[in-house]
Amino acid sequence: MGIGTHLLSVPLLADISVGDHVQRQVFGLTIDMDTVWATIIAGVIVILVGLIMRAKVTSGVPGKFQLLWEMAVSAVQKQVDDSIGPRGAKVVPLALTLFIFIFTCNLFEVLGIGSHFEVLPAPTSDINLPLAMALYVIVLVHAAAIKNRGIGGYVKHYLNRPFPIWLFPVNLFMNVVDEIAKPLTLALRLFGNLLAGGLMLSLLAALVIWKIGPAPLGALLTVPLTVVWKLFDMAIGAIQAFIFALLTILYFDTAMAPDLAH
Repeated sequence: MGIGTHLLSVPLLADISVGDHVQRQVFGLTIDMDTVWATIIAGVIVILVGLIMRAKVTSGVPGKFQLLWEMAVSAVQKQVDDSIGPRGAKVVPLALTLFIFIFTCNLFEVLGIGSHFEVLPAPTSDINLPLAMALYVIVLVHAAAIKNRGIGGYVKHYLNRPFPIWLFPVNLFMNVVDEIAKPLTLALRLFGNLLAGGLMLSLLAALVIWKIGPAPLGALLTVPLTVVWKLFDMAIGAIQAFIFALLTILYFDTAMAPDLAH
């Protein structure tokens, strides 16, 4: 009981906060400056990777970097071909860019030390970036649907699915809810996982002051647990980037599919 009471009374735990950012007021708007500069740095890294890849590409025996890149492109291409077919070729650059950009952003989580304000936070742990990317994807998906079906077919699609056309009020309600949920779930899935990772780092940092009598148990556990968590966090970051790209492909699959008569 004594140990449990001591752990629960650690003052640092009360200082752990979620979602704090370095903020500035710009034209009356509150801007999360740490998210802005982290996003710009991630974008620059992605562009540099692309330029380096372009400079090193060869038609002969590929290097390790080119081989890794070709494997990623082939994986995305296969997923698009299996889901959408040849008509989805234009989705490949978008899905691949999203994967690389999000994975790069997620890797910033590994640099975190669990402080109140991180110098280079993972921008995907701020809801603004995942939501902006999700809305961008959904707008492109709807544009592809209109191009594929025409305005009339686009509207009709929401009126005669999933029930017969005479139940069009129910169909419309269900489809509107579904379309609203898509960007929200796409953004919150990515944001939630990255935010949880940052919170976990803060909890591990708070372990430093935990003691059992004179023994600095927390200080001994913090380093190995942090290393293990960061490795796990890297895997989670890759998985979340892949899921975001995969859902993008699936949304385009629905938008670009032929609208069969009900």
